[in-house]
Amino acid sequence: VGGMLITLLNHADRVKVACLAQLVNVIAPIMTANGGGVCRQTIFFPFRDASSLGRGDAIRPLVTSPRYDSKQYTDVPWLDAAAVWNEEKGTLALFLLNRGREALETTLALPGFESLKATGHTVLTHPDLQAVNTLDRPGTVLPQARVCDASMLENGRGTVRLEPLSWNVLTFA
Repeated sequence: VGGMLITLLNHADRVKVACLAQLVNVIAPIMTANGGGVCRQTIFFPFRDASSLGRGDAIRPLVTSPRYDSKQYTDVPWLDAAAVWNEEKGTLALFLLNRGREALETTLALPGFESLKATGHTVLTHPDLQAVNTLDRPGTVLPQARVCDASMLENGRGTVRLEPLSWNVLTFA
């Protein structure tokens, strides 16, 4: 879901409407039970992040990343990214997806945003790729806040470590 949302943001100049059809079937982002109980599936969190932070002007980042070949595609980047600048609020949101099974350290270069400071970094990942949230265990896979300080981005440059197979949201103001 995070990869799909990054694709939508990076093509916002052409995509006018996008829908989440899974709202009414077995893979809904929010599950409920008759008589009470609710849990957020893992797909809920990237959707929430893009919905709340992906408002403003989409900026397509230039990404340099190691690559791999899959069964259907060749030269697929391990790192996928989208950026959204909200001029009204003075905030920048970066959405980063590490498709790899190893941690990835990436360099951020944000020309034109040298005055911004890092305000947040959340990571959605789990060592067990089969882990799910259930009504009995709704907190199995949740986004976790990472240490984020002003040194993460100085003069528009910085580095960030992305956990294996993870959805990352970095915010700056």
